[in-house]
Amino acid sequence: MRFREAVVFAYAMDWPLNIGITITWTALETAGERNEGHCLGRGEWDREKYTRDELARLCRSEGLPFVALWGRDVGADMGSHVHLSIFWPSYKLAQLVAVIERISGSSADFVLKPYAADVVARSVCGGWQINMNNRKDDKESALEWAEYIAAQHAKHPAPPEIKGKAFGVSEAIGKAAQERERPALEARAAKYSITRPETAESL
Repeated sequence: MRFREAVVFAYAMDWPLNIGITITWTALETAGERNEGHCLGRGEWDREKYTRDELARLCRSEGLPFVALWGRDVGADMGSHVHLSIFWPSYKLAQLVAVIERISGSSADFVLKPYAADVVARSVCGGWQINMNNRKDDKESALEWAEYIAAQHAKHPAPPEIKGKAFGVSEAIGKAAQERERPALEARAAKYSITRPETAESL
C-alpha cells in the first residue's frame, strides 16, 4: 500500500491529513452501548465499508472530497480495530464526532476544542478516539501516522485473520487521482518556481 505517495499528494492538493480516528470494535461490542443507528450488528467487512461510506457522505455534505487512508488489525490487547487518517475541517469537529457516535453506537465522554490537545474526543467506553495532528511539521506527522498504520501487521508473528481488505486509500488520493493531477501540479511547480512535488517524482 503506497501510503507515503498518498499523503504527499494530499498535502500537494491542500488536503492536510489533520485527523486521526481509531475505532476499536471489540471494545464497542463488549461495552454494550447501542445508540440508534450503530453498525455493530453488521458483518466485520460490512461495518468497515459502512463506516467509510458514512464518513465520505459527511464530506460530500460539506462539498469536500473524502481524503483518507486506513488500516485494520486484530491486536492482543485491542482486539479488532481500525485506524484512519483523514482530512476534515477542524472547526467542524462536532459534526465528525456526531457521525462517529452514530456509527459506533457509543456516546462521547468528552469533546475538546480543536487543537486543545492531541486527543480531542473519546467515547465513554474507550471504543473510539479522535486525535488532532497538532505538530508544526504536520506533514511529517501525517507521514509517521501513515507508516504506523501500514506497519500494523509487522508486530505479529503471523498476519491476523481479517475479512476483506486490511489497508486502503480513498479514491481522492489514490493512484488514478495522482496521475490525473500530475500535469497540474507540475505546471504549478514550474509557474511558481517551487520544488517539484514529491508525488510527481515518485509515481
